[in-house]
Amino acid sequence: MSCRRIRDLSYGNKKKVGIVQGLLHSPRLLFLDEPTSGLDPLMQRKFFDLIRQENDRGVTVFFSSHILGEVQRLCNRVGIIREGKLVEVSDIRSLQQNNYKKIRLNVNGENPISADLPGVSNLQKENGLVQFFFRGDINNILRKLALTDVSDISIEEPSLEEIFMHYYE
Repeated sequence: MSCRRIRDLSYGNKKKVGIVQGLLHSPRLLFLDEPTSGLDPLMQRKFFDLIRQENDRGVTVFFSSHILGEVQRLCNRVGIIREGKLVEVSDIRSLQQNNYKKIRLNVNGENPISADLPGVSNLQKENGLVQFFFRGDINNILRKLALTDVSDISIEEPSLEEIFMHYYE
């Protein structure tokens, strides 16, 4: 068996060694900062499985990542930091379901939605296509839309990335 120094390993292999070192002593608390950078997709999947197993056995995991799809896949709760301050803490499902709705519609004629309407943000209009986020009582926006000739509409939960970006725009 040959031994290699850690400094001689590739970046991805150094990450693997770091993950193993972090889990060897069966910690009750893990802080992970961008842990999947440098890991290939197969190793990322194994890493997520391993972290879920650790969490299932009672380990508290703080996971920091700019890859919001990873956060959405792995975490139960999310904190959003802006300019060094915590601006939101919520469980992911609530953040998606009770926070903003992403509304897209095709209108025939005049568009009744304006940026000064309470709860409307990120309004975009182009050739009859209207897109925006809405936060608040969905019935209020539906009443407004009921007065409009709409040929198509979709109302969906925004992705965690879209919610995150809303805090920065």
